[in-house]
Amino acid sequence: MKREPFIAARKERWQRLESLLEALRSGRKDTQALKALPELPQLYRHACQDLALARRRMYGRELVERLNLMALRGREQLYRPQSSYLAQVGQFLGVDFPRLVREEWRLFWICSALFLLPLVGVAVMANTRPDLLYAVMEPESIEQFEAMYDPAGKLGEGRGAAANVKMFAFYIRNNVGIDFQIFASGLVFGIGSILSLIYNGVHFGAVAGHFLAIGYEDQLFPFVAGHSSWELVAMVIAAVAGMRLGSLLVAPGRRSRSRALVEDAPRCLQLLIGAAAMTALAAFIEGFWSAQPLPASIKYAVGALMWLLMTLYLWLGGRRRAA
Repeated sequence: MKREPFIAARKERWQRLESLLEALRSGRKDTQALKALPELPQLYRHACQDLALARRRMYGRELVERLNLMALRGREQLYRPQSSYLAQVGQFLGVDFPRLVREEWRLFWICSALFLLPLVGVAVMANTRPDLLYAVMEPESIEQFEAMYDPAGKLGEGRGAAANVKMFAFYIRNNVGIDFQIFASGLVFGIGSILSLIYNGVHFGAVAGHFLAIGYEDQLFPFVAGHSSWELVAMVIAAVAGMRLGSLLVAPGRRSRSRALVEDAPRCLQLLIGAAAMTALAAFIEGFWSAQPLPASIKYAVGALMWLLMTLYLWLGGRRRAA
């Protein structure tokens, strides 16, 4: 076979391999190129065979160098050392997860509005009508809340390390469970996640408005200031994952619904796992910091710092890979 037919018969395969290797090397989320990832071993073997043929048949230095570079880069990707588990976790939390959140920015802001608008609206209403809280909470639960945040009491005073650990475990179980419920309800064509966001917004708004009306804000707001950023935004991201999953059932595009779920469900699960990690961090802050008997000014300052760090994390995380 002459040089030109040799190149023409393999040109498309070489281009697919080069695009895939470039995407892997640079870390770009090139969906079209990464679709060929399962073919990488086969494409690499073909490139090695083509390199051997090009050398034996003396098809020219330029072609041999191109194929040689292709083979070297393919071998580098196939046989590079596997990173440790901790490195993979760091890669996901530090790079992949914030990138995923930014890629879903439309759903993120929609879900944020579905949560914040009911929260603010109901908080304003409950501030003038404190009894509104009884529509979303049992009277016994309200009494417990009021006793906990009574300004006459000392929230967290005398609480030891064992109690902090116990509360940390409780917050993880309860709050991460809420994230999973919001996500799972999205399977009902995304409607469940929407309703869950609205309900939680109404619930938090009623609590905030009620405690403002009865004058308990000096205990409640310093307590929630430190962990609210990670917890509330994680809830929104869990809803993004649920609505993304539900959208695959409503509008799978040219794919069947089952195929759309199989192909895109891992992305939704990654969003959920990242949200759960944020909620676990919020639970740690809530369990070991939020109830500490410290001046409100310190707690508000830490809360502002947490909001800044969380915003920078989601905004900048993964934008620049380490060398």
